[in-house]
Amino acid sequence: MKKLLLFGIVLATLTSCGSYVRIGDLTEISNRNIDSKEPYVLLKREVESIAKSNKDALEEAIDKLTKEYGGEFLRNVKIYIKNNGKKVKIIGDVWGIQKTNVNIKTNAIAKIDLKIGDKVVFKKKGKILDGIIIGLNPNSVIVEYGRWKKRIELNYDQVTKTKQ
Repeated sequence: MKKLLLFGIVLATLTSCGSYVRIGDLTEISNRNIDSKEPYVLLKREVESIAKSNKDALEEAIDKLTKEYGGEFLRNVKIYIKNNGKKVKIIGDVWGIQKTNVNIKTNAIAKIDLKIGDKVVFKKKGKILDGIIIGLNPNSVIVEYGRWKKRIELNYDQVTKTKQ
């Protein structure tokens, strides 16, 4: 019985030291001033960053994500800590300013210009759905669709631009 109790205490101690503790969810977080006049768009969804620091691990993790994806701030952020705040993990959506349009050439005849605000159609579970582009990435587009403004990330070959 003593061995079982000792094993339980050791196991509880080891698992509590090695795991992250969720400290909260934030709607929006940033290390910079945000200009309310700019048209911010979703650049990347559900990305993760881990930072270790003796000074400010949370600030380092936010900076790391915004710099990596060229964004300005994070939305829908989940924050986890480990080792008394010296190691921080954040998961969230990166938002920023879309700087370029995307040109797609499928063959010598067709040239398609996609930009934020374009109406597109796409297929999901056998249904053809309408949506509006709210973000452009190098390999994909982010489309908002449906009555409840759901969002989905699709490859360029999965969307078809429709007339405005």
